[in-house]
Order: sequence, then C-alpha cells, then structure tokens
Amino acid sequence: MEVLVGVTLALGAGLFTTVAGFDRDRSLYPVILVVIASYYELFAVIAGGAALAWETAVFAAFVLAAVAGFATNLWIVVAALVGHGLFDWHHGHLIDNAGVPEWWPMWCLSYDMAAGAYLAWRLLSRKIDATNPSSFASSSFGSRIRASVEAELAAAKAAALGGDPGNAFRHLERAHVLGQGSTVQHVRVHVAMLMWGIRHRDRREVIGQVGRAIGAAAGTWAGLVPRGNTGGSNVSGFRSMTIPDDLAGQIAAAHQTE
Repeated sequence: MEVLVGVTLALGAGLFTTVAGFDRDRSLYPVILVVIASYYELFAVIAGGAALAWETAVFAAFVLAAVAGFATNLWIVVAALVGHGLFDWHHGHLIDNAGVPEWWPMWCLSYDMAAGAYLAWRLLSRKIDATNPSSFASSSFGSRIRASVEAELAAAKAAALGGDPGNAFRHLERAHVLGQGSTVQHVRVHVAMLMWGIRHRDRREVIGQVGRAIGAAAGTWAGLVPRGNTGGSNVSGFRSMTIPDDLAGQIAAAHQTE
C-alpha cells in the first residue's frame, strides 16, 4: 500500500506543480530533495537523537547534491532522488534510527523514484531547462562537447523511433564516451540509458544505470572515470576502453583552450 501511495503522491504532486507553473522555477526539485532528505533527521530527534550525527552526515550529502543540481544541472537532482530511494531501501541496515516509522522507507523510496522519473521526463521533453546557463563558462569542456553529445542523443532517439533499440543504445554509448569528462553530460547520458532500460524492461540495465548515474554525479569532477568506457551495464564501470578515432578527435578538440 505504501508503494502505491508514494508513487501516486509523487506523480500527483508533479502534475500539480506542472499545471500550476511551479516547476518553471529550477529551485523546485532541489528544494523537494532537501525536504525529503531532512525527515530522517526529524525521526532521529523524535527517537532521542542517538542517530542524529549519522543522519546529519547523509542529509548534508543530499543538500550538496541539491545545491550542485540547482547551480549547474538538474540531472544531478534526478540522480540524487534515485540515490535517496536506494538509501531508503537500505536505511535500516545502515543506520539504527528507532524513530523511523515502519512504513516510511518503502513509502519514501516509492516517492523518490517516481519524483525522479517525473523530473527526468520533464527534462527529456525539454519542458524544464536542465542547465543554468549563467553557471557555465563558454570555454569549459562541458559546453564545448555538449553539441557532440546532443548529436549522438538525437541519433539514438531517431533509431529508437525507427524500431532499432540496439542501434539506439550504441549511439548512447558513443554519447557516453564523448561526455564522460563533464559531470553534466556524464549524468545526462546515464539517465538516458536508464530511460532506455525502463522502456525495454531491461532489469539489468535499469539497476546498473541507477548506480552509474550516482557514480557519475559524485566522481566525474574528481576525474574518477575510466577513459573510453561505453557506460552500459554490459561492461564493468571501472574498465578503460579504446576510444574510436572520430570520437577521440571530438574530445581532443573540446579539450583545447580558447
């Protein structure tokens, strides 16, 4: 029952904010993420505060993700919402917080996943601008490689519409190779792969892409990416691979300083 209620409330709230025009403000979903993440702290206080330190540390991580997503790209917020859902799933094994209601983790997981999916749909349909243009310098690698990534994503969409999911995923892999040096583009491609997995009911791809999207959001800025990795669940997320010559040329050009 809590799963049904969580999904229904998340989608209902999403539709309401769309109709009311609230989601035109890019701060909406980062704020939702902060509010959702704060409840475990409330439960810790209710239980006497024994788990408060651990809950605060986790809360701080999601606040940072919300701020980063608001300032740069809302795909980071999508990844963080999905990540918080996974945290809900494993919360009882990670933190002993006696104040958490028995029904809360599954309810929150369902809400998080549905809210993340709704935001992803709004971004993919370009109803919400994922990026904050004022936060990017025109000379950044991410801004220079963006056109190449978008060309591959467009080719993937065309292949999917043409009934060729295999070729569509190959273009997503090429987009991953191109964009993995930019946090924004890296997360964006993994979310596109996640959506591919959902559309084709590929459980392995869905599970794999959730973890990869979170890893891309957390580690790309630090250079923790295997060069040339194609990003699908059919290869190890830690494996470096040979970059095709045409993609290597585009990457090299994007790395040149102006």
